[in-house]
Amino acid sequence: MQLVSDLQQRPKRGRLWIEKSIVPFYDLCTGVQLIMFLIHTVTTIDSASRTFTRHIIVQNDFELAPSLVYKTRNCSFSTVRDIYAFNAVNMTFTQSSVNDVFVDQAIKMRLAIFVCGATIVVGSLNRMLVEANVFVIKFRNFYLWKDMISAAELLLLAYVIQIVATVRSPAILLQDYLRHCGVAANFYLPFVSTINLWVFAGVGYFTYVVGLIIYLNNALPKYGVMTPEEIEEYKAWVRSRRAEQEQVRMLVDEAKRAHARLHMLSNADYKHGDSNALSGLPSVMGPNGPMYRPPYPYDAAFSGYAPSVPLMMSTRTNSHLLESQFLGTDIMQTPAQPGMMAFPMHDNEQLPPLSPSPYDAMRPPGATAAMSSSGAAVPLPVNMPRKRIVPSPNKEGLPMYE
Repeated sequence: MQLVSDLQQRPKRGRLWIEKSIVPFYDLCTGVQLIMFLIHTVTTIDSASRTFTRHIIVQNDFELAPSLVYKTRNCSFSTVRDIYAFNAVNMTFTQSSVNDVFVDQAIKMRLAIFVCGATIVVGSLNRMLVEANVFVIKFRNFYLWKDMISAAELLLLAYVIQIVATVRSPAILLQDYLRHCGVAANFYLPFVSTINLWVFAGVGYFTYVVGLIIYLNNALPKYGVMTPEEIEEYKAWVRSRRAEQEQVRMLVDEAKRAHARLHMLSNADYKHGDSNALSGLPSVMGPNGPMYRPPYPYDAAFSGYAPSVPLMMSTRTNSHLLESQFLGTDIMQTPAQPGMMAFPMHDNEQLPPLSPSPYDAMRPPGATAAMSSSGAAVPLPVNMPRKRIVPSPNKEGLPMYE
């Protein structure tokens, strides 16, 4: 149905002239198929209503109409025919046995209505995809190639031909039987023509034949047959183009994910638990500091995080401790507090000034913090280390755990 391959696919505005001109031809063929379908449906339903007592579409017992039963009373018809896969079959029809042949033909004519309708739906979808220049339908990880739709239409057209070929034999038998019994009217179901079904299937295949011829013409090399070197170069170009298409697809997916993340961040309210108080925008306090400011007055009791590493390393006062062993020792009690060992200090040596704690920096404006002096206790956060490292009184340079 497509006039070019997927490797020769062009944007909609840059398509070939023949690609734009073939669309009205496909529309014309679809219109012819629709007309043939309507003719077959109307004539079949009208003739079946005169042949049987109930409508042919609904489920019924296919009981013959009283007028037809009256005209074929006490009528017997014998003949030798070739039917289906059998040759020279001797058949005798009476009023009690001919009803099976009527039912066989009616079921096939009704089946042709549904198959033709499904063929028109699939064919219309196929031609719409050709007009939209679509080769594959993608939905997440699901890929539906248009060639599968074309294959389904071809199978349905073949099914229509099979129905027409098998319905012809019982129709001819019933026509001869009715003529033998003196029925001269032609408005009964066996007299319905099947030419419209042949036209329906023929037009459907004709569109594919025309499209295949144009496709092969577009696929032929315009500048002679390629050499082996040119073939390898062409294959390399095809691989690079497919790699570029895959890269573009990955970039588009990444852009979609980034857009989704920005959308989630812009719509977030940053609430804590069931509280309706907003904590404000995120603020990064340090390498291991809190990512979000806790609501007041729970800022000093916010557990789970330690102060930033640069602050701890700047308050080291004992040269016997290694840097890797000093983590967390900046949060200590003063010597005024009982039960606490103080670091030994040399004469005239003073502690360096302490910088503001990150927990005080998280305090909202207007709230006062109890700042420690040289003789007062330092307020301790709840995440103070439980294990302290102090110099050993027995061996120099070796730490002792308390």
